[in-house]
Amino acid sequence: MPKPPVILEQRALGRGGAVGILGLGTRRLAALGQQGTIRLVREAIDQGVTLLEVAPEYDEGRCERWLGLALRDGYRERVQLLWQCCAHLRDYKTAMQQFETTLGHLRTDRVECWSFHEVIYDNDPDWLYDHGGLDAAQEARDQGRVRWIAFHGEKSPHIALKLLARGFAWDAVLMPLNPFDATFRSFERQVLPEVIRRGATVIGTKPLAGGAIPAHKVVKAEEALRYAWSLPVASVLVGCDAAAAFRRTLKAAAGFKPFHAGEMDALRQRAKATAGDGRHERYKTTQDFDGAAGRAAHGY
Repeated sequence: MPKPPVILEQRALGRGGAVGILGLGTRRLAALGQQGTIRLVREAIDQGVTLLEVAPEYDEGRCERWLGLALRDGYRERVQLLWQCCAHLRDYKTAMQQFETTLGHLRTDRVECWSFHEVIYDNDPDWLYDHGGLDAAQEARDQGRVRWIAFHGEKSPHIALKLLARGFAWDAVLMPLNPFDATFRSFERQVLPEVIRRGATVIGTKPLAGGAIPAHKVVKAEEALRYAWSLPVASVLVGCDAAAAFRRTLKAAAGFKPFHAGEMDALRQRAKATAGDGRHERYKTTQDFDGAAGRAAHGY
């Protein structure tokens, strides 16, 4: 007999939606192979996860195709898909071609959320407007094939703020949120309040700081997850490459109780000496986490 689903706290997503606080990022599922990916995705859905994030660049499209297989037999109707558009020139033509290809891979006629992946270069905000990428997302939404439009960036708060200032009514913004972020180029302090002020939704990424938090043991992994969920976010995306890791994360989400303000401050202070110069948030300070296609589009 399958296990009964856990009860995850539900929060508002976009304008008029809802989602559980734990979302599954699929990039690391490539390590499991096709059958392993199908099993883990279906287990996640059976256990109450309703938000799945995927991108064309994840294992050269294999993650999308495997996810499409996992979502057969009624699973598609039980989840909301967050698709990361990887058209790094931010142009209309490539964005729409990617979108059509992804729908084929996923065996669906829509995604709930279109997110622009890796908005991490200073001219990305201008390119999104000037090259037609944002027009493509709006056209897909007008056609009823997308419900929400978002962007994702983990490099620098000033890039996210620049894009927000252009005035488009974004439905959601994806950003790194963890105790290390709080003291270095902090999205929590600089971007999160502005997103909330504009009536949009926040989706957390990098709750373990790209693996730095468990590696340096200043903060426990469970504390970091609880920290991210204690912020005003709809959901936090967590990537897993093993069923055991997913189950530990699911257990933490099911038992979540928010930290109070004093506990949040204590975690920030505990992390400050380690995190204050940014050397462990390498997705902010290096190109180690930047996708090759994005680097090439910008001439790196």
